[in-house]
Amino acid sequence: MRHQAATDRGPTTQPDPDSNDSKARKHQLRLLAIGVVAGAALAVGGILAFTSIIGGNTQTQTDAKPTPSSGGDKSSESSGRGQEYTPATAPPVRVFEPRSNDEGIGTGFEHTSVGAVSAAVSYWQDFNLRDEVIARQQWTAVTSEDSPETIDRGVSGMVGAPLGITTPKDGQTVVKAVLPLSLDHSGEIVVVWMEYDRLVPIGEESADNKSLKDETTYLIVKWENGDWKVTEEPQYEAKVRGPRSYHPDSKWAFADGWRRVAHG
Repeated sequence: MRHQAATDRGPTTQPDPDSNDSKARKHQLRLLAIGVVAGAALAVGGILAFTSIIGGNTQTQTDAKPTPSSGGDKSSESSGRGQEYTPATAPPVRVFEPRSNDEGIGTGFEHTSVGAVSAAVSYWQDFNLRDEVIARQQWTAVTSEDSPETIDRGVSGMVGAPLGITTPKDGQTVVKAVLPLSLDHSGEIVVVWMEYDRLVPIGEESADNKSLKDETTYLIVKWENGDWKVTEEPQYEAKVRGPRSYHPDSKWAFADGWRRVAHG
């Protein structure tokens, strides 16, 4: 059900240039600079800029400015010019902690693009993989009322499951990188692609419970009733297109919008 990312050189799909999906995709790319949507810091000319989107309005803020050299040496001012960034060399995304808790999972994320990314990362890392009762409570707490079938699929491990791979029923999930895209003009329906590891404790691995590394998945979250909720509504799923594959040293992955997630 979930799509693996494409190769490092191109997108998963090549839509018909005259199709409505293609036009919508182009509009999305004009509306949101990929990666900037996530509030990722972009080092351009020594200035770290990030964008927060609320209700479709884009506001760019300057986070830091270069400090002139006391000795008048201008090499530090020009050293970053023309640099081709990769996820490994660009500043990572710092996600927000949940402000509340509901049924054993963090909730209460702010109504911004960074809030949407933070919600997706937090949910994916905190879903219970072992206890189906707890998992059902968690999925119920963070699933859109317009997508009730997602609860059963989430509990069964179908939501976000890598293609052809058995999802571990234990272990710690660590999201390493994200790439968010708005699926509508308001910015309140966001697909968050995630690169993650799911690590089974040492000594507890088995044929049906193996650690997963460098897996790619996504969650679609929508702003609903004061928080970001997971949805699989067909009208949004139909708009999802796979990005280039993530690699920390790939300039193409950076250009596509992949950003590392800061931990700690």
